[in-house]
Amino acid sequence: MMNDNDMMNSNRLQPDRFDDFLRQQLHADYIDDNGFTAQLMATLPAQKTLNPWLEKAIIALPVALIAFLVLRHLPWRDLVQPVYAWFLLLDMTSLITLALAMFIALVVAPVAWLFNSDA
Repeated sequence: MMNDNDMMNSNRLQPDRFDDFLRQQLHADYIDDNGFTAQLMATLPAQKTLNPWLEKAIIALPVALIAFLVLRHLPWRDLVQPVYAWFLLLDMTSLITLALAMFIALVVAPVAWLFNSDA
C-alpha cells in the first residue's frame, strides 16, 4: 500500500523525468536532411505585402467606425449645454486659441500619426 509520502515523491519524479527528456532532445545532434528544408523553402512563394495605404486603412476604418458608434450613444445634450454656456463667455483671443487647439487635436495629430512611416 502506498502512503502519502510515496505519492508525493512519485509526483516529484514525473516532472523531473520529463525535464530530463526535454534536455536530452535539446542537446541531441542535428539530423541532416540533405538540403530538403532549403529546397522546400526555395519553392514556397514569396510573401505578398499589402499596400501601405491599405494597411493603414485596415486599421483606421474599424477604429473610426467603433469611435462613431461609441460617440453616437453619448448623452450629447447633457454634455453640450455646459460647454456651450462656457463657450459664450469666452473672448475672441481665447476662442481662436481653443479652435486651433481643437483643430490640432482632432485633425493634424491623427493624420500625422496615420502617415508616420514608423507606424
